[in-house]
Amino acid sequence: MNYIIEICVAIDIAILGIAYPILIDKISNIGQKYNSEYLPNVFDFEYPDNKIIGKISFFQFILILALLSFIFKIFPLEPIEYFKGNNLIENSADILVFTLTLILTISFFYWVNKIMLFQGKASELLKYLISKYDNKKEDDQSKTYLLKTINEFAIFAIENQDIHIQESLLDFYFKQFRRFKENFKEDIGPEFPIDLYNVTNEIIETSISNQNKKLKALEHRASSGTWLFGESFKFAKISKSTYVWLWRNLITSSEHKTLISNYWSSASQYFNYSLSGITPEYDDNGITNQSEIDKVEIERKRFLEFNYALGGLLYYKDEYNTLKYILSFSQSQPPSYPLLPQTMDEIFYWFDQFSNEFKSRAEPIEYKYFFPEIDNLGISRNVSHNICLYISLLFVRQFTQQTIYVYQNFKIFHRLTDDLQELYSYNDRLPYFKNCIETILSNKILLDTLNYKVEIEEVIKTFDDLDKKIKEKIDITKLNANLSTDKIQTFKNSTKQNIKDALDKYKIIENKNDFSNVDDSIVTSINGELIVSSKSSFTDNDIPNMNFDSVYSQHIANNKIKYFLPNSFLLARTEKYLIERKQLIAGFERIIKDFKDKIIVAIGLGYESNQLITASKFKDILVEIPSTNNSLSDTFFILDKKDLPKFESKDLPQKEIDKFDLTLLDKNYKLYSNVIDINLPKNSSLKEEYSTKDEKELKVLILISFILLIKWKKDRKITMLSLTSPFQERGIVNELDDLKELKAST
Repeated sequence: MNYIIEICVAIDIAILGIAYPILIDKISNIGQKYNSEYLPNVFDFEYPDNKIIGKISFFQFILILALLSFIFKIFPLEPIEYFKGNNLIENSADILVFTLTLILTISFFYWVNKIMLFQGKASELLKYLISKYDNKKEDDQSKTYLLKTINEFAIFAIENQDIHIQESLLDFYFKQFRRFKENFKEDIGPEFPIDLYNVTNEIIETSISNQNKKLKALEHRASSGTWLFGESFKFAKISKSTYVWLWRNLITSSEHKTLISNYWSSASQYFNYSLSGITPEYDDNGITNQSEIDKVEIERKRFLEFNYALGGLLYYKDEYNTLKYILSFSQSQPPSYPLLPQTMDEIFYWFDQFSNEFKSRAEPIEYKYFFPEIDNLGISRNVSHNICLYISLLFVRQFTQQTIYVYQNFKIFHRLTDDLQELYSYNDRLPYFKNCIETILSNKILLDTLNYKVEIEEVIKTFDDLDKKIKEKIDITKLNANLSTDKIQTFKNSTKQNIKDALDKYKIIENKNDFSNVDDSIVTSINGELIVSSKSSFTDNDIPNMNFDSVYSQHIANNKIKYFLPNSFLLARTEKYLIERKQLIAGFERIIKDFKDKIIVAIGLGYESNQLITASKFKDILVEIPSTNNSLSDTFFILDKKDLPKFESKDLPQKEIDKFDLTLLDKNYKLYSNVIDINLPKNSSLKEEYSTKDEKELKVLILISFILLIKWKKDRKITMLSLTSPFQERGIVNELDDLKELKAST
């Protein structure tokens, strides 16, 4: 036994003095071969390098125990009288040394093999990482590091033209994107983790920088958008986040015809099949599937808008050869061009959509489709201008099209819209449209590249004919129709209901007591709006806008009240922490020691968080408030009830009430409103002050007026607790030990 112990001691000393320093040196170089920042983090989760006590790994822990076991050999202790003669007890020191040495040796060899794997062949390591990723739970932090590391392998493969790992990467990404496409909210569409979005852009950038020749399949999947919008023939909505990343990818690809052609062919197929129109189905009551038809039509228009913006980007960057490709691309015979307009009516519709800055949009065109080098408001109008120039090019293209069927005529307008507002908008755009057409016709390099030979006079004459048609159609409507009393009352009723309902939702978090020590530096004000809108919505003779009675009040409710009121908590917080999702209840327990008068204000409460809280002791002090700020999802503000905000509805200036003849809708919130026909002689001063250069006879002035102040105490104590998200980058995660108890304010 003594020889065995001597051997064990020698092994332990050898591991500590010789092998361990060498392995530490090897570990410090993990990631350098693959230029990876995250591979060392992945290795830190691997046995026996995984941490079990603070920063002490399992291997270090066993090594320390093995060395400490020598003490029982150096200072032998006699067993107590009862255990004398028991071989197991009397030889326990030897057994302990042997056992720990055996565990240490096994762990050492396992560790060596793991280091060899991480320093070895890329293909074997990648397969191992993918297997680990597939077996991890979604809330495991190491899963994030694994995905980031696999993304780095994709970049490594392109930079080093390592074709051996391409197949594994393609299979991995296909499964990951498909997984998220099979589980999503119907009204939003599939959304992917930010690392999956980001890797598509990095693959494109790396392929361009390294003149990728061997890994074309990986390049194609990233640049074509196939991963993001899929290859299914079923209807598939594209989420807002996916559109943002698709646009970023196209910005990166825009100077490379091959990459744009990859995208254009996939986009055409997606539009043809996934977004193919739905045939109406009828019964005795009419169309039975109208909702499905409308849903697909909305997505078709959104996708077409995106691709017209791409055409504007290519025109802006003078990529004429790429434009020639997309303007002639077809996947059928006779040729069809699904992403291009077929008639002049469609062209005018889209020109109006991009050129009319008064169109009601959730997001301005300049923000939606940013162009390189156009990064300030002074020149941001150039974005929509270049898109309009591309649409003007499509107008000129109509004069080059060859007819296949006898009924085809690409040069005429088949039917002008019956919508009076659209007609006026068309009329307003005509001079600008004509100017854009003339710009296109004067660009000889572009026309020669596209091989477009057109008669300039024939193209320009089209505008003169169209101008007459529009004015004739406008003349048959009643331009000076009186405002409808019923519609105005409907508008006021809807406004009162929507604004009051939005504000009432926050009464639950209003302080029941007044306080004088107001922190003036963070007082937030939410006000109403003055809008110049189409008169046709408020007359009996014109076709109104959809939701004319509620669209403006809903806009204020969603984009002002439900955005800025919850955001006031961000200004008022005094502490801020970010923790893992699964640590939510533990985080509450560290912050809330005394439940008396405490309240948890939750914003964007997710399903998983709701389940955790419902099953906890904190459910009775939780209050959820609505917010349209998506970045506040799974965010909690913990405070004493006496630190809740106070809301004050201020009186409007009497001068403003008199000027606009405002009507009081709600006395509690001091909410006023009115709809004013600024075309009447008595309102000429208002018309002069608020009208625009567009057709003034069709405008009214809409006012929704109120002033709400949100006040906070100076000596408040408010702790903000956020949860990590696989879809958002939220910063550095705090340890639970970082969280401090919420103390009551003085």
